[in-house]
Amino acid sequence: MMQVSQEILDALANGTHSATSGPHAGKLWWGWGSVDGMREHAPRILEARAAAHSDDKHAEDGVIAPLGVHQAGTMLREPRIKIIDFDSSIRHLFKDSAFERLFHSRGRDFIDIVRNARGLFENLIDLVAYPTSEADVTAVLQACADRHIAVMPFGGGSSVVGGVEPPHGANYTGAISLDMALMKTLLEVDEVSMCCHVQGGIYGPELEKVLKPYGLTLRYYPQSFEFSTVGGWIATRGGGHFATGPTHIDDLVESVTVVSPMGTTTTRRLPASGAGPSEPRMYLGSEGQLGVITSAWLRLRRRPRARASATVLFIGEHPEESFLLGAAAVREVVQCGVQPANCRLVDGVEVARVLGAHATTLQREQVSSAAVLLLGFEAENETSNDVLDAQLALVLRICVHGHSGLVIAETRAAGTTGGPPSGERTGVAGSWGTGFMAGGYYSSAGALLSDTIVNTFETACTWAAFPALHRAVLAATHRAIQEQCGVDGTVTCRFTHVYPDGPAPYYTVVVHGIRAAAVQDKNAPTIDARIPQWQHIKKAAMDAIICSGGTSTHHHAVGRLHRPHFEAERGAIFGDALAALKHTYDPNGIMAPGVLLPERPGTTAKL
Repeated sequence: MMQVSQEILDALANGTHSATSGPHAGKLWWGWGSVDGMREHAPRILEARAAAHSDDKHAEDGVIAPLGVHQAGTMLREPRIKIIDFDSSIRHLFKDSAFERLFHSRGRDFIDIVRNARGLFENLIDLVAYPTSEADVTAVLQACADRHIAVMPFGGGSSVVGGVEPPHGANYTGAISLDMALMKTLLEVDEVSMCCHVQGGIYGPELEKVLKPYGLTLRYYPQSFEFSTVGGWIATRGGGHFATGPTHIDDLVESVTVVSPMGTTTTRRLPASGAGPSEPRMYLGSEGQLGVITSAWLRLRRRPRARASATVLFIGEHPEESFLLGAAAVREVVQCGVQPANCRLVDGVEVARVLGAHATTLQREQVSSAAVLLLGFEAENETSNDVLDAQLALVLRICVHGHSGLVIAETRAAGTTGGPPSGERTGVAGSWGTGFMAGGYYSSAGALLSDTIVNTFETACTWAAFPALHRAVLAATHRAIQEQCGVDGTVTCRFTHVYPDGPAPYYTVVVHGIRAAAVQDKNAPTIDARIPQWQHIKKAAMDAIICSGGTSTHHHAVGRLHRPHFEAERGAIFGDALAALKHTYDPNGIMAPGVLLPERPGTTAKL
């Protein structure tokens, strides 16, 4: 395996790529996560790429070194609006440094990273505002409405659908990013009702830290957990830790407070209500269109103390058959009434890709040819051990006796094991879990390899529709890869969440060794050709999904990227109804223009 040189590692992630102070100190401006995190995880994908092309004597050639903040800052256009343009009472909220503008202008999709790495700064945020109170948010929105300045609400910036990118064109006098990072306080804990009131800018790790003394947890761990916020989760209807049961943030929100250009609204705290259309649900998934989510009451649970887990393989004649065998088992599991905390079916190729160094060649080969089901049950106290073990035993009986599954690891809550003991945090399951949480780093590092594409897309569909959808997506994606890149790639699938009526398939695309002619675009030498290549691949996959009865997104949000397919799946008059609702909350159309809904043409105001 190739050892990544220190020179290459330094070029990918170093101190010049971040800020030394402020809420985002230590984070990369150009890619996912932190400088330290990138240095830790980047070698894996570089080594994987070298292994895929072991005959290449120049394995480190073609690595794109992102610019440092100072150098990139010299390439930015001047802000169209200035801090001095705002009233003196709110000027202190704004920042205009190169790092702030770079960090907030894009999300963290593969294409965002490629554009950043190539120095393509054609569309930028002008200023960044950091409110510390709802009064600050109100004042900033009012000032921007008066001047027709676009406002892009910003949680952690982990969007992969263009959700934080400013509008294109000249319909606005400027664009600001409204970063909620300083509104991060735990306001109240209702231990009787097991709920908490928290500001929208708090990040996942900090939320769990402040809840820990109460013995409570939100138990919501999206892949972006470390770099995303409560407000962002709610605005994008994110999906979290549990593979079954309360999978979406929707299930965990009791009440929200939203500040819009037309005022502030707070929904009533209720466990449930049948009073007309649900107002709180109207803000879930609104993606900044109706205002800024400044705080929320969240439903908590006690921290788990008992766990049981297992890993099961399903082996067919070929990988696609293996996955469909596993899918049939998962369907029976979720339809029998049990709700495993983890019930993720993963393509063996994807699991093998992230197995730790302890795995043998035989283990890798065994996993690569199979579909791998990762199972986990948890409860709040040890008195539930027998219940967890009984549920695990039932699920394993379904998998083994009903669907020819092979149990390769099992850990009982009561402490007994069947097969090699291996919990969710060790063995095959642990290696996959670690790789899963570091997925953003792998995608970012892959974007820096000029012959590589690494990206994902996801959906949800009914169990009846899944086999045909799966085959259609694989065929369309492989065909598009070959047409666009001139080489074959790998397309793997996993179920991130499963429901009694259907799964949420999540696809990962990895293409190495894109031929040189496909990378170099003679008509536009400054544009990385992987951008249109991936756009074509993604469109082919999404077309197949929509035609096969899937949704445009299960948990990545709509943003700009998924808007055409969102429009294709929604009801005939819902778009007009949503636009009318937005006009009530945001009559000047300044909130996240072009996200979720088409940008409304407006008159450019003068400062």
